[in-house]
Amino acid sequence: MENNNINSQNMLTKESIFTALMILMEQKNFKEISITELTKKAGVSRMAFYRNYNQMEDIITSYLNELFEEYSKQILGLEKIDNYESLRLYFSYFRQHEKLIANLINSNLSNLILERCVEYFHWLSCEIVCKKSYSSTKERYTIEFIAGGLFKVLIEWAKSGMKENNEDMAELVCDIINI
Repeated sequence: MENNNINSQNMLTKESIFTALMILMEQKNFKEISITELTKKAGVSRMAFYRNYNQMEDIITSYLNELFEEYSKQILGLEKIDNYESLRLYFSYFRQHEKLIANLINSNLSNLILERCVEYFHWLSCEIVCKKSYSSTKERYTIEFIAGGLFKVLIEWAKSGMKENNEDMAELVCDIINI
């Protein structure tokens, strides 16, 4: 029982830190935010911060890992994994995190999304694409191409205010892939 309480308290601490970081990133650039300022805003101690993270970027990386993990569960939960539905879910999922993406873009940290995209698509490739008979070279370049392309489309879509709906974005990218 005590272990569940510690895990629950740790999750609450991480959530408080992340929320405080997003609020502060709306007010100033990421690089201008100190750990002291962040922990004060989050209502946690510096020790609580360092128990969970080594540096400020770890907050975002950890959150993005959770985001991609949840997205992965949704993809693998599909009866049939096809490009359109995977892409529709991709845009739908990131639309829910529009503020995070905007904050990362404004702080020149969108590369953190790219890093997670590459890792995620490598994992997805092992789960799905590798079942096709691709050479390791083709697989590697396919992953980089897809991750880079989807990342750039996501960033451009976010910069333009995510005006297009998820379905239109999925269809657009499917059309590009099929060119």
